[in-house]
Amino acid sequence: MRSIWESQAWLESDVVIVGGGLVGIQTALAVLHRQPRARVMVLERGFMPTGASTRNAGFACIGSLSEVVSDIDLLGAEAALDIVRRRYDGLQGLLSSCQGRDIGYLHHGGNEIFLDEHPSLSRIEEVNEMLRPITGTTTFQIRHDLVSAFGFSARVRHLVHSPVEGTLHSGKLVRALWSMAQQAGVQIRTGSTVSRVESDPAGTIVHVQGVSQEYQIRAGTVIVATNAWIPELVQDHEAAKITPARGQILVTEPIESLPLKGSFHFDEGYVYFRSFEDRILLGGARNLAFEEEATTSHDITTRIQDALEKLLREVIAPYQPTINVEYRWSGTMAFSPSKQPIVEHVQPNVIVAFGCNGMGVALSHSIAQRVAEVLGN
Repeated sequence: MRSIWESQAWLESDVVIVGGGLVGIQTALAVLHRQPRARVMVLERGFMPTGASTRNAGFACIGSLSEVVSDIDLLGAEAALDIVRRRYDGLQGLLSSCQGRDIGYLHHGGNEIFLDEHPSLSRIEEVNEMLRPITGTTTFQIRHDLVSAFGFSARVRHLVHSPVEGTLHSGKLVRALWSMAQQAGVQIRTGSTVSRVESDPAGTIVHVQGVSQEYQIRAGTVIVATNAWIPELVQDHEAAKITPARGQILVTEPIESLPLKGSFHFDEGYVYFRSFEDRILLGGARNLAFEEEATTSHDITTRIQDALEKLLREVIAPYQPTINVEYRWSGTMAFSPSKQPIVEHVQPNVIVAFGCNGMGVALSHSIAQRVAEVLGN
């Protein structure tokens, strides 16, 4: 049996958010901004979020030229531009909200490299005109001069530069957002695995498995923001079709006089790399094994890691005499069938907050704002 003190101060909340990653923690801030007197609780299953929020590559990007062209052809111009707008606006909102805090943000621009001719290159002017109302500038620029400047192999035939992108430190970003939330009065409970959410006539009950026992938290509204793990708590809805995608990453030891600066996309965004301090961070390549990489496992595989290392040594940094890898890890992205965000009620007083599709840094702020709007309606 619980004491009245436990029940009223620890096991009741106006809003319970399941998931303390980028979407969940920013949703808590957005809700309190609109409802300053609300009691808001965030439940995180781990010591810290380890799905994608602290395991991504730290790209503050809106998508490469080839990605945007692919989305235009797949989804139509209107839907593709809406996705870019959400990413761009989300980044501006995120950077604004974190102003004055150390999140490791660097504005060196983004780039995309091509080893062969690609259909998107002939459409750069078309795409720039479409994106100008969003970014207010020429979003993509052909910059062949940067191929040698960045130390790439002569196999790189084309390089497209984007001045609107940057990079950040994913760990510092989440740490800053958690600090902001705690200062705003959000209760963050780590080590809290939610097993199910159920509604009854008196409200919504969140069943939480703690370190040693199970708890039941009564909530006015529950927001499920667990990314790839949403289908564990949501059934009979589009959100149940969200699928996981593992993103594997490696980071080199420090490289003296590293010429690389900024972020880079390759192979229509399936491969991504960047400079970090004086190291190279490289990840992706899940398109080499789609079925195997559709998992929430945080293992790494020889097939993907070997492919990344081959690209590193033959294309990205071929003139470096020695390159040693110091870190390897993986994170869990998630994708919806339509590549569109899902922010809506899935049952009375239960809202799903999803929409990253591999772009969590850019989209999480916009998704959080949308959740707060839905909650307030």
